Amino acid sequence: MVQSIGELRRALGDDGSRLITTIPRRGYRFESPVLAAATAGQSPVEAGLVPTVAVATPEPVAGARTPLGSIATASGRRIGLIGSLALGILLATVALWIGIGDRSATRSLEPGAKPAIAVLAFVDHSDEPGHEYFADGLTQDLINALGRFSALMVISWNGVLPYKNKPVSPREIGRGLSVGYLVEGSVRRIGERVRVSAQLADTRQGRVLWSARFDEALADVFALQDRITAEIVSALAIRVTQIEQRRVLAKPTTNLEAYDYVLRARPALQRPARADIAAARGLLRRAIELDPSYAAAYAALAETFYIATSMGWAESPTAFMNRAEELALRALGLDQDEVRARVILSRIHIFHQRYKEAEVEIERAIAINPNDAGSLAARGNILMWLGRTDAAVEALERAQRIDPDLGAIDRFALGLAYYLKRRYSAAIEQAELNLRDTAGASFSRVVLAAAYAQDGRAADAAREAAEIRRSDPTFDPREFGTKFLNAGDLENLREGLRKAGLWPLEEAPRSRPD
Repeated sequence: MVQSIGELRRALGDDGSRLITTIPRRGYRFESPVLAAATAGQSPVEAGLVPTVAVATPEPVAGARTPLGSIATASGRRIGLIGSLALGILLATVALWIGIGDRSATRSLEPGAKPAIAVLAFVDHSDEPGHEYFADGLTQDLINALGRFSALMVISWNGVLPYKNKPVSPREIGRGLSVGYLVEGSVRRIGERVRVSAQLADTRQGRVLWSARFDEALADVFALQDRITAEIVSALAIRVTQIEQRRVLAKPTTNLEAYDYVLRARPALQRPARADIAAARGLLRRAIELDPSYAAAYAALAETFYIATSMGWAESPTAFMNRAEELALRALGLDQDEVRARVILSRIHIFHQRYKEAEVEIERAIAINPNDAGSLAARGNILMWLGRTDAAVEALERAQRIDPDLGAIDRFALGLAYYLKRRYSAAIEQAELNLRDTAGASFSRVVLAAAYAQDGRAADAAREAAEIRRSDPTFDPREFGTKFLNAGDLENLREGLRKAGLWPLEEAPRSRPD
């Protein structure tokens, strides 16, 4: 530890221990004038403490609103050396217990809560068409990296997609997503180089807190992502733990071609269609051929088999689910911090009604990335089947806060959880919203019919019941809700189904006493 601090001091020219001071029996404090400026409500650029390095033909940030300055690195391989050192200073030092300045300026924008931030889809400014997936992938990786910091609340990729390529002001986006901070940027891929512009803005005051332009070798894209993440974290003055530091520094692969295949496969996983899932499977297999140790590729491939099974596209559901489990375990064997693998494994456990195992996996996933909406939604599903509906609603609502466009299955789960809590109006609202998505319509219509009936809206309940029988003549209410471990939850649901006219009269369950 002492040796590491000494190396940092030498790298900073801090012979007199002015920048890194020793706190007796506690650790070290980074007394950077850059961070001191942040405590005064100024960005380092505003305070004139960070030099602006000119970069040839910089790309403007899409929709930039009068940037106050920029930070940039020199071009070429310098990011691999100086960039890594900067990241070490910004993250490693913080992890040794540093309060990065007085955080009152930041906290005042988010009273009583974590700073909430959204990263908009970076605009593709590449000369050649077909590189939008790369800009989207860089954005998603930045969201995932920021999401691993427990001191932040980060909106998911699905949550920011509605604002992609839309001329909306930061203030409007801040109101729409309930965030105090916004990251915008652009990407230009030119041969074996990549140019990135990015800025962090305060959505309430409209101030640019940080901005930067980078011109780097494509081979340094992961170091570039680290640098952007570190500078945003520094500008927000949040506390970073040693574990978070280690996780954010981990590199997914050293093979850029394999990384490219994974980026190309991602859209199919986010908006699944049968043909696209099959195509994504081919891309991911190619990525694994190029890098057999690429954990994220195995996790994504596992997800293709899970999606195919859950959507009814699997030729052999049992074989597909077993293959998904095998691949997820392979991913975790390569990287214990691979969040998607843990989420998929958890959902596979739910499929097999192994709820305790599912809960263990999902808690591990959330510990790694507390801002992963898929993990939080899976936790909500698990807790609902276990009968812990209060905690289920809390987890699902938090997931929806991060990802307003939750998948149909998870929106169905939230509606059902509201129903089980006897919050029938909320269940009705959620089910009606979910009916707009055909993938979740059949299940949500059952919840809607039961909630209407319990809420005293008999005519509406009868209408929905008739639609269920018309659209699915094989519907059997006895098979609905059989995963509940709490007998009271099953009784509550079946009571609503009976009132809606969906339960066979000769087998009607006894009503719960009023």
